[in-house]
Amino acid sequence: MYCPACGTENKDDNDIRFCRTCGRDLRAVSKVMNRSLPLRVAASLDAYFENRFQHNLRNGIVNLIAFVALIISGGVFTWQGATGSAALMFVLAFVSITTGIWDIWIYKRNLPRVAKQDPELLPTETTSTLPSELPKTSRSSISEETTRQLR
Repeated sequence: MYCPACGTENKDDNDIRFCRTCGRDLRAVSKVMNRSLPLRVAASLDAYFENRFQHNLRNGIVNLIAFVALIISGGVFTWQGATGSAALMFVLAFVSITTGIWDIWIYKRNLPRVAKQDPELLPTETTSTLPSELPKTSRSSISEETTRQLR
């Protein structure tokens, strides 16, 4: 729990009564935090969605590895003459590659917009180079004209 007065994180198991830095009474804050159903529901939903998309990436990678294993085992069954088992392995390999690609696509689709490379946001070269020699002005300084008017 963070102290609302000084912002210090107070780590304890249960029933934090006072802030360890400023001494503020934290019992009221603790009651509000423990009884706030919308806050708990929102935190639970955020954690669920974050973990769900991470699971999609993991499942996609596992399915792609399973695809390779099923193709190899299907080839071994074909070589041994067990065509029924080989056909089953190839069908399972097709299902595995399809679900693996789907899971990875779902994961990439749900990445935060900042992490994606948006072509419209990429820098473009729109500035021209400055000339090597700037044109000379007749004035030697900015304040010279003002000084002449004061004389």
